[in-house]
Amino acid sequence: MQLDPNCFEDSSLHFFVPKPEGRRELMYYPISLGYFDCKPSYGVQRNMFSSYLLIVMLTGALAWQTRSGRGVARPGQALLLDCNTPHTYNAQGRCSFTFVHFSGGQSAAIYEEIERTGGNMIHLPDPNELNETIGEMLSSMRSDRRLNEGQASAMIYGMLMKLLERSGASGEGGLGNPAVDRAIAYIQAHLAEPLSVEDMAASTGYSASYFSHLFTQDTGMSPYQFVVRSRVEHAQQLLMTTRQTVQEIAFQCGFNSAANFCYTFRRMTGVSPHAYRKRSL
Repeated sequence: MQLDPNCFEDSSLHFFVPKPEGRRELMYYPISLGYFDCKPSYGVQRNMFSSYLLIVMLTGALAWQTRSGRGVARPGQALLLDCNTPHTYNAQGRCSFTFVHFSGGQSAAIYEEIERTGGNMIHLPDPNELNETIGEMLSSMRSDRRLNEGQASAMIYGMLMKLLERSGASGEGGLGNPAVDRAIAYIQAHLAEPLSVEDMAASTGYSASYFSHLFTQDTGMSPYQFVVRSRVEHAQQLLMTTRQTVQEIAFQCGFNSAANFCYTFRRMTGVSPHAYRKRSL
C-alpha cells in the first residue's frame, strides 16, 4: 500500500473490508488503521470521509480543527474526530501516532457523548492501553491474517469505552489532579530528553519536593518510576509498530544507551526487546 509521501518509510497503513451482510449496524469495524511517523509537511484536509477517527499520539504535536473546535494533540492524549464533517489536522514538526478509522454500531452516539462531555481531546493516564489494542489489529493485518470481525468490533468498542470513562461521561474516571495531568503531558512530550524532577515540577508551578509528594499520592508511583514506565511503554509500541532498531528506539525513548535500555526493558517486562518484537508479530 502506497503511503503518504509526507510520512517516513517506517509508517504503515492497512485497509479493512467488512463483510457485506447487514451486521454493520450491529458491529463496530475498522476502515483503515496504521502507524504514521510524519514529516513536518504532513497534513490532511477533508470535507467528508464516512468514518470516525481515533488518533493516539506517540511523539510530537498534531494541530487539528473542526467546525466546532480546534487544538493541538500531544503525547498522552487521544484525538477523536467525526470525519463525516469538514476537518483538518497537520503535523507541528515531526510527530507520530497510531490511528484507526472506524464506523458501525453506535459510533455516532458514542462519539457525540464523548465530544459533549470531554471534547475531542482526551487525556490518557495510560496511552499504551489503546496503543496495544491498535497494535494487535496491526499485527493481524501485517501477517496477512484476516482480522476477525467480532474481535475487531470488541476492540474498537473497548477503546471507545475507555475514552467515555476518561471523558467523565460515565460518571467516574474523570480527570485527576490538573497539576499531575500537566506533568504527565510534559513527561510524554519530552520522553526522548533528560527529565529531572525539577523540570517536571516546573511544568506545574510547584516546588520539586511538593510536586513529588503530590505526584506519588495521585499516581501511586514516584515521578522517576513513572518516567521509566512511560519510556518502556513507548518502546513497546515502537517495537510493535516500526522497523526501527533497538538502539534507535532506545535513544528515541530517552535511554542513554542500548545496554541500559535492554536491561530496564527486561526487568520491567520479563523479556528482551528482541523477544518482545518477535512475540508481537
